[in-house]
Amino acid sequence: MVRAPFRIPLGGGGTDLPSYYTKFGGRLISVSINKYIYTTANRPVSDKLIRLKYSDSETVDSVNEVNHDLAKEALKLTGVTKNVELAWVADLPHGTGMGSSGSFLVSTLKALYDLKGEVVSSRRLAEDACKIEIEILKKPVGKQDQYMAAFGGLTRMEINKKGQVEVIKPDVSPHALRDLENSFVLFFTGISRASGKILSKQNRSTTKNDSQVINNLHFIKELGDEIFKALENGKIEQFGKLLDVHWQYKRKLSKAISSVKIDNWYEQAKDAGALGGKIIGAGGGGFLLFCCPGDKSKLRKSMSKAGLTEMLIHFDNEGVKTLVNF
Repeated sequence: MVRAPFRIPLGGGGTDLPSYYTKFGGRLISVSINKYIYTTANRPVSDKLIRLKYSDSETVDSVNEVNHDLAKEALKLTGVTKNVELAWVADLPHGTGMGSSGSFLVSTLKALYDLKGEVVSSRRLAEDACKIEIEILKKPVGKQDQYMAAFGGLTRMEINKKGQVEVIKPDVSPHALRDLENSFVLFFTGISRASGKILSKQNRSTTKNDSQVINNLHFIKELGDEIFKALENGKIEQFGKLLDVHWQYKRKLSKAISSVKIDNWYEQAKDAGALGGKIIGAGGGGFLLFCCPGDKSKLRKSMSKAGLTEMLIHFDNEGVKTLVNF
């Protein structure tokens, strides 16, 4: 049994897509949280079939018959193509902006390599997951989710034009990290959405050299640098204000990122004491994150009245982890 964490992007999001980093290089900062996807892998003794159990179930003779595209490619890449049973359970549903596909792949790959008795690094897991999503399946995703699921913690990623990722752990004191964690208030909007359409549109705009989208991404990347410095200096209030600026620019990338309803919730949250916030992930729904270092009672009351549900979180510092191996 293996678990991999979900993540919350803090700055530079969108610059990890190939359409951007192959031209300009990407930089972003993110943190993983104590919400996970769990993968169980074992080898049944009764037959050589492939069994998959998720929201659906599959029992097939050949890996080529597998319907779940991520699971199929993970099986192929690791060479586990018969006599295997895989099952998944997640703390959060798909389509909520928490990087579920990256976490799914990293936990699945780790479980399959463990099943083979093969020890692989976090970097190898992240790169294998990126290869499956970006190169093989041609999905409009970046490299953030896979690396965060593999490495965990508060992490800065620098991506060069060749797609090589440097993983940097910011020099943030334990006190500042705790203050940051305590400032986070996370609410589920009740809206699930597929990120593919939003990211595909951004990809097309970047590929076509849309100056407005590219300039906004340039600014978001530079803003991510400021967020990085604010966190290293333990300036949580400054981080919250930068998060607000980040959101205003992110909204300009696509009309699908926000909505009248989301904008109203956001303004209500700021009126109730939040310094800044953002929709997690590509946008359109999922979770709303707010930075509120002080008294949160007014914010919680406001969001509860609006019909949003709070989710309590802590940071995860371990990344992908094998819980049971026998």
